Amino acid sequence: MSSLHLIRHGQASFGAEDYDVLSPRGIEQSRALGRYLAERPVRVDAIYSGPRRRQLDTARHLAAAAAERGCALPEVALVPELDEFPAIEIFRRWLPQLAADNPELARLVAAMAGGEAVQPAAFQAAFEHVTHRWARGELDTDDLETFAHFCERVGRGIDRVMAGEGRGRSVAVVTSGGPISVAVRRCLGLADERTMRLAWVIANASVTELRWRGDELSLFGFNAVHHLDDGLVTYR
Repeated sequence: MSSLHLIRHGQASFGAEDYDVLSPRGIEQSRALGRYLAERPVRVDAIYSGPRRRQLDTARHLAAAAAERGCALPEVALVPELDEFPAIEIFRRWLPQLAADNPELARLVAAMAGGEAVQPAAFQAAFEHVTHRWARGELDTDDLETFAHFCERVGRGIDRVMAGEGRGRSVAVVTSGGPISVAVRRCLGLADERTMRLAWVIANASVTELRWRGDELSLFGFNAVHHLDDGLVTYR
């Protein structure tokens, strides 16, 4: 039996012009995870990463921290299929249209357009509203990826890793909350919207462990953050 450790990237720069950059806290989360991996008795045979900068930089920082503890981790291999779904693009495209029939969303759109400060809880509620409708297939995505295609893509990436590693391996994969929730969906048979809801509770730099034998994949541990101090546990 082999182990697949799915790592969500460290905290990115939420609210900044370029989200795809680790925040200072995200860097420290990544380094804390690297120190933890260096001290574990279980080896890491391979490391994979999705293509986003925040994913690759998380892998880079955790590897550097592990090396400082005398543990040389393997070189990172890129798996493009383990990219996140186009969340920001979906939100920007559909929020104004959905706001026409939703007063709360309309107030949020007006506040954002006017440069007003937006409460994180209000923004998160709006973000979930849009992405859940996307997951249910209620939005015409046009050129953007559908939820079904997203799940299929992530599945191909996971299969690629499993096929390449074989039996008795311990593999780390740095990705994002969406692909991790899709992997758990595969283990537990979750419905579409439940899969999306799961993504919102996956912490930055957390570890979700799956185990596989052949093509059978099972959930062994979810969203572990015991390697992070309380002040380092974040979800956005």
